[in-house]
This record gives sequence, C-alpha cells and structure tokens, in this order.
Amino acid sequence: MKSIVVEAHPLVRAGATHVLQSLPAITEVVSVEPDEALFENLAAHADAELALIGLPLPGIDDLPALSRLLQQPHPRHVAVLGETDSAAHVRTLMQLNVSAYLLKSYSGKLIAAALELVLAGGRYVPASIVLTRPEAIAAGSSGSNGNDDCALLGLTQRQYEILVLLSRGHPVKTISRMLSISEATTKAHINALYRRLEVRSRTEAVFVATQRGAMLLNQPNIGAESSSPPSPPLRLARTG
Repeated sequence: MKSIVVEAHPLVRAGATHVLQSLPAITEVVSVEPDEALFENLAAHADAELALIGLPLPGIDDLPALSRLLQQPHPRHVAVLGETDSAAHVRTLMQLNVSAYLLKSYSGKLIAAALELVLAGGRYVPASIVLTRPEAIAAGSSGSNGNDDCALLGLTQRQYEILVLLSRGHPVKTISRMLSISEATTKAHINALYRRLEVRSRTEAVFVATQRGAMLLNQPNIGAESSSPPSPPLRLARTG
C-alpha cells in the first residue's frame, strides 16, 4: 500500500515517514510538500491508502484546506497530525470525516498503533477528547453529538459508549472498568450492538457505523463514570 505524508517541519516529516515505513501494510511512502501545488499533488496520489497530514499548513487555513481536500479525489484514509488537543477543534476536524486526529507530541509507537487501527477501518482521536463531556464540546462547536449517533445507528446510549471505546481499540476488560460494569454485561452489550448493526466483529461494527455517518467521537456518561485519567502526552520520534 502507498501512503502520503504532508508536513512542513523537516524533523517532524522525517519522524512521520519513519512511522509510516514501520507499518507492515505500507510499502511506499511519498512526501508531498504543503505548498501551492498541494491539492493537485494529493489528487495525483488519490490511489494511496493513507495520507498523514501535519497541521498547521503554512500559509493555508487548515479547515477550508482539509474540506477542499476531502471533496476532491484523495487517499482512502486521511489522518491529521496536529498540535492542539482543543475538543472543539478536534471535533470540527472529525466532522470533516478524517480518519484520525493525532498529536505531534505522541510517540512513534502510539502513532503507528493508531494508524494500524485506521487501516483496519477504525477511527482515532486523543483520549482527552474521548473522555470530554458532550456538553463541554458543544460549548465550543455545534453539530451532532453522541445522542445523534445513537439515533442514527439505532443503539442505546450504553451500546454506543461501548462501540466508541471498541473503535479506540480498548479490550473488554478495560471497557468494563471505564464504565464500571461487569465484563459479562459489557459482552452482552457488544453482542446486542453487533446484532443491531448486523456485523460479527468490532472492525465490521466500526466500518458500518462510520459508513452510516456516525462520528464515533463523543458519548454520554463516560466522562462521569471513568475514573482513569487520560494518558500523558508522549513524544514523537523525530529521527528518520
């Protein structure tokens, strides 16, 4: 599979290229400069499986640029490598239907794991955003929230919470601890949401949910029920 990396800072670009090259599914990494020919160059590589785009883009307004990119021929998956963990900013980006929002402060290992999830059909946002209460996010932006996704998918709030956590790659034991419910109850909810979505695995569930337009970004109650704080930021390896 071919992948694309767009990043203005040479050291970060080298680190991102190294991470992409470490992914077993990736056989080619192409570097695209964030200049005036950016959109044309990305369209020329629309056959790529993944594009990793570093923000900010010099001299370009990020949100309109990404919106334009996603409206033209583009790689199948678009992941963003950003500098801010503002819930409102990340939510706006995810509403553009990007596959992941990753912080440049993350380690190469964490970024690689998130991109593996994306290539498998999942979506990724920082834990600090996942655990943000919906009303806190709504204060900074408008649009659909977890309740809208529940209605869209025909899931209960609890089933939706579990689906979001499954999309982040959390195992049953961790989900049970985060939601303060037993593993048996978690498994029962998983089986129920699989039946509702007519799927047999978490990868299929995430794919079907996102294909139907679900954001899988924020969910009711997790922020209140989880006693586990978000993981501290890690550093992105910047060696080629």
